Amino acid sequence: MKKIINYKTFLSVLALSIFFTSCNEVENETGDVKYVKPVVTANQTNFSLVEGETATITLTSDRAINQSLTFKLEIVGGDASFRDYMCSGSETEAGEGFGPIGHIVTVPAYETTASFDITPIFDLLPEGTETLQLRMYSDSYARGAVAEGSDMINITIANKTSNDFVTVFDFSQNYYDTFGTLVEPTYTDNADPARTHAFCDLDFDLEIYDEFETSVLFDSYSSCPESITMSSTTPDGTYVIVPSLYTTTGNAVPAVDFFFKTKITMAKPGVWVKEVNIDNNWKFSAGGAVQGNPNSYFPVARLIKTGTTYVLQDYTTGNVLASGKLANFKLKSKKNKI
Repeated sequence: MKKIINYKTFLSVLALSIFFTSCNEVENETGDVKYVKPVVTANQTNFSLVEGETATITLTSDRAINQSLTFKLEIVGGDASFRDYMCSGSETEAGEGFGPIGHIVTVPAYETTASFDITPIFDLLPEGTETLQLRMYSDSYARGAVAEGSDMINITIANKTSNDFVTVFDFSQNYYDTFGTLVEPTYTDNADPARTHAFCDLDFDLEIYDEFETSVLFDSYSSCPESITMSSTTPDGTYVIVPSLYTTTGNAVPAVDFFFKTKITMAKPGVWVKEVNIDNNWKFSAGGAVQGNPNSYFPVARLIKTGTTYVLQDYTTGNVLASGKLANFKLKSKKNKI
């Protein structure tokens, strides 16, 4: 009886194997067997989105196979850039053999459908309508093919606006390399040159004070970059925007002392934007507010809010955005009271 059961199990496995093999092979006119690639079709290839909206694209294969089907999405046209949108597929890296930067989307083994999302980024920039053309094709494994009419995805992207005020203080020093990959720079540890540390580990802050500079009304203390969104329903008035370096305590001392490269961006999203470079205001060895650095708090601008209209003024002169300093912010910061 045991031998019969094993024989039946063998036959079941053999039948399943023949099934999946037959899905992938056909006979030609001479009776030879050749591989036939599964063909995938996208349910939508032409659509419009507003920044921040998401489109879900479903791929359907005409057959399942015992390996995954992988396809690359690559920009081939339009005026939007790679960093103007997000995709739920995995981002390609230099040296992988996939050509220019793009995304890989996958139909899993033994499945006939899979979906991925595309979302144009709601950024701060005032822009006109943009277009994005993505080519979808089989990656280097070439296990599947894309149906005619599904190989080009055309997206129209409309600018989105907001009546809120947004400010972002970036001290990460991140940038994109020539391939398009995000690079997160580090500095070398003085005590152990084999170790490196991210600039995001440093304790920079962003605060918005009231007109009289007596209290903090909005703050961001634990992100990188630090970011504050002030709602359009916030009472009218004058506000002071203050980035700062709170402390370097707890961070590894660098092998070579350096000034921080930072910038602050202020915007009514999609309507107007102003970026201010604040390089070289903070030096690691000078420390932050905890270390008594007189330049630890660096008021950049006054924001005058009237309804949904915002006017930025230089903190010191009242002119269109420059820079300024005030030594006694340390005593008023909420963070110093925690």
